Amino acid sequence: MREYDSGTDESSNLQNRFTAYLVTAVGRRKAQYRRSKAQQYYRQIEIAIVIQDDHETFQAEPDMTTGLPLLDQLENAKLRQSLANAKDRELYIFLAKALEGRSFPEIAAKLDIGHNTVASIYYRMITRLIKELGGEDV
Repeated sequence: MREYDSGTDESSNLQNRFTAYLVTAVGRRKAQYRRSKAQQYYRQIEIAIVIQDDHETFQAEPDMTTGLPLLDQLENAKLRQSLANAKDRELYIFLAKALEGRSFPEIAAKLDIGHNTVASIYYRMITRLIKELGGEDV
């Protein structure tokens, strides 16, 4: 017949105390880790706020390109040429998505075409710009 450990002898008592110690130590370590991560997060936020405050107080030169047509505002000649060579519909879709943040269905409704067509045109335009500007191999 098998005897079950009742937990009353010296070795069981020592094992139970050690287990309780380990559980407490691990719990404290988890809490310390969470506190350190929270402190890192708050430090990053503080740095971002300081940088933003510094940026807002900095008086920049007035932008001389304000009021010019979009393509004339671009400093990168290759990008300016690539966008100038694009068809009107491609350029509209690209600018509506990239600059205005419109969704594909919204652009599609405006142009009265399917949203998959809009997405295809947009991604082809991105691919072409990357190739023409000497970016990643696509």
